[in-house]
Amino acid sequence: MSQTVDSESNEAVETAPQGPEARPRRPVVRVVGWTLALVALVGLVTAGVIGLRSMNRVRNAEDAIASASTLLEGAEEDLLIVDEAVQVEISSTVATQSVEAAELAVTVREDALAASEILADAMADLPEEIVPLAQALKESADARAEMMEIAPVILEADRQAAEAIPYADQAVIEIKGAEELSTQAVAEFNKHTSAGVKASGDYLAQAEAKLGVAQSLLTSATASFPGADYAAFGSYVEAKVGLIAMAKEIDALWLAGKVAESNTKLDAYNQRDAEIVVMAQALPASVRDPIADAYTAATTDASARYFEARERARAAGERVSELREADGEPD
Repeated sequence: MSQTVDSESNEAVETAPQGPEARPRRPVVRVVGWTLALVALVGLVTAGVIGLRSMNRVRNAEDAIASASTLLEGAEEDLLIVDEAVQVEISSTVATQSVEAAELAVTVREDALAASEILADAMADLPEEIVPLAQALKESADARAEMMEIAPVILEADRQAAEAIPYADQAVIEIKGAEELSTQAVAEFNKHTSAGVKASGDYLAQAEAKLGVAQSLLTSATASFPGADYAAFGSYVEAKVGLIAMAKEIDALWLAGKVAESNTKLDAYNQRDAEIVVMAQALPASVRDPIADAYTAATTDASARYFEARERARAAGERVSELREADGEPD
């Protein structure tokens, strides 16, 4: 086997024995040329795939903004219900509203957290011009989540206060009723007749029963709102019960003909009655005051945090609206 040089191509070509089956081999350089062309084509395809993937990531990120917005908008109505319940004035009628709002707060918070997570995952793939909108939406979602985390603390205090108020109000009614009966008992005793003293005893028994009811109601008020301090009212009621016991003894001595002993007891009664009047003057102005004090202690910090988060949510919402308007999107 020998080699000759093709004068036209200057390429080394292998010569083989001539014959009907002899075929020249293709020059190696042409194979290399095809390979380079293939590499170039693969490069173009790869660049196209990468570009397509990049476009898909952007599109997915933009879709994420829409999904997050949908979550927040879908929870808006329930968020407003919770917000209204948080701000409503405490009364005996808001207990059910507070319970329902606290339940809503849980689901609204879940939606806000989900929206925040979606936005956080999408942020890196967003076009630069959309990032401010995504950031504002995320700030709104985070602020809403914080509001809904705090709201149940306030709403639980609302519920407790609402349940305690009727017990406290009724306790005052019973105490006043007992005081009126005690006044009637004194008037009957001062007639200094057997019938009058017996009538006095009947009034005292009724007054004592009302004070017993009042004690039970104060206990229920404290159980409904454990932070409410009704010790002063409780001490007053106990003192009134003790005064009635003294009045009963006076009536019994008088009916037994022991008038001197009855009068001696009456002096002690009058002194104790004056002391109880001083106790009454030292009581809170309203039977609801202990509830209000407990409510303030339970909610002061939570309320401050809630309204700070509420302001952040409001400000973020305004930025979202401004950015959408600037971009020509409907608000």
